[in-house]
Amino acid sequence: MRYKIETNFPEQLPNIEAALKIIDPQAQVVADNGDFSLLIDIDASSFGVKIQLSAPQVSWSFNDQEINDRRYNLEDRKQRLKEIVRLGIINIFKAIFDKNPPWGILSGVRPTKIYHYLRDKGFSGQEIQERLLQNYGLSPAKAKLLLEIGQLQEKFINNQTISIYVGIPFCPTRCHYCSFPAVSLETHRHLVGNFLKGLELEIKATSALCGELGFNIESIYIGGGTPTSLDDDSFAQVLRWITDAFDIRRLSEFTVEAGRPETVSKAKIEAMVASGVNRISINPQTMQTATLRGIGRNHSIADIYNAVDLVKATNLILNMDLILGLPNETGTMFLDSLQKVIAIDPENITVHTLAPKRAASWHKEFDELNLLQSQELVNAHGIAVDLLQQHGFIPYYLYRQRAILGDLENIGYAKRGTESVYNIQMMEERQTILGLGGGAVTKWVVGPDFKVSRHQNPKCPATYYQRVSEDIVKKAQLTRILLS
Repeated sequence: MRYKIETNFPEQLPNIEAALKIIDPQAQVVADNGDFSLLIDIDASSFGVKIQLSAPQVSWSFNDQEINDRRYNLEDRKQRLKEIVRLGIINIFKAIFDKNPPWGILSGVRPTKIYHYLRDKGFSGQEIQERLLQNYGLSPAKAKLLLEIGQLQEKFINNQTISIYVGIPFCPTRCHYCSFPAVSLETHRHLVGNFLKGLELEIKATSALCGELGFNIESIYIGGGTPTSLDDDSFAQVLRWITDAFDIRRLSEFTVEAGRPETVSKAKIEAMVASGVNRISINPQTMQTATLRGIGRNHSIADIYNAVDLVKATNLILNMDLILGLPNETGTMFLDSLQKVIAIDPENITVHTLAPKRAASWHKEFDELNLLQSQELVNAHGIAVDLLQQHGFIPYYLYRQRAILGDLENIGYAKRGTESVYNIQMMEERQTILGLGGGAVTKWVVGPDFKVSRHQNPKCPATYYQRVSEDIVKKAQLTRILLS
């Protein structure tokens, strides 16, 4: 739909458009001839907002008194005005579109940040819940979920430590839904050797930098891509570089992403255990053979069980990922996969919901895929949550994605005491994370307002190798400036 907007606060137009897209993802703001005409009057001094829709004739007005609470500051007042405008637009259009967004005005990736922001201000759990419902427009179920996860995360969050992420940008094949920085070994195996040379340089340089600045490293996470897609010797070599460079004994956790089960071997598991790895993720995404073929995976269901058997012979904490909403899968099929994974008895289960991503091979034809309708997605998701809770899993981190199906979310579940601190720190952005390897993102978190600065390594393995020396110097300089 096309929306003609008149407002006395033109600087609010990007915020207005973002709010419209929560209700109508195809919304376009135009100068004239809109399908809808909105008059938005904002009184910044009294925090009053009045919105009038011409046809049909609907109006909404609000004067915010809460912003006068002494716990808010000047920057909070600027943000609050944006929030009121968003809330008004959703209230104006939800009846017209017969859509009541369960996440209210929260359209970003990290909704739990709102919880920690309000806790930092000194609000109690009850006060936060009230604001999630009234100010942010969350449904009672989402407000409860966000509150539960936020409260659990509090004991894990600190910015006195750092973590390290190592990106290995190779996979056996590329899954059709994937947008991560990774290339297929079928076509790019020749890039592995030089990539590893660059990674060794970056690991050694990061070790020296951490020693120079006295960093306390909380966790190391090796992701990708699929790190275990490297051959046994190369994978073991990467682990040796890491254990030689960092004091593994002081880590809270050391994780390897072994997402593709066909890449897991006895030798790799033995190398992980010997190197002090204590967490592993094996991600079937589905337990349906036909779906595996349809999403571009070459492994079998038997490969999943074989990989799990190797892990179960150790003390490694096991995470397994599933995706709700894959093409040609019904809600019943997803729940069948979930029950099979629960029966495996991993310590963590992460439930993702499919979302269109620009970097995925499916992006252009996403609308042509045979996907579940929103209500069946939501129903299956609700049953999944009940099943997980019945088996002792609690939600401990979540994130959302643009245009995620069913307006749902991705949730990590854990048996109590096995939560991944890296997942929490990475998502809540309360801790500096130094990113090494292909496509890895370094995030420096600075100051009491947790300001985040970012730097991304090149995604292409060849470009990474060509620029690694330059990037090592650049990141070291920025780290010293930001964190010294």
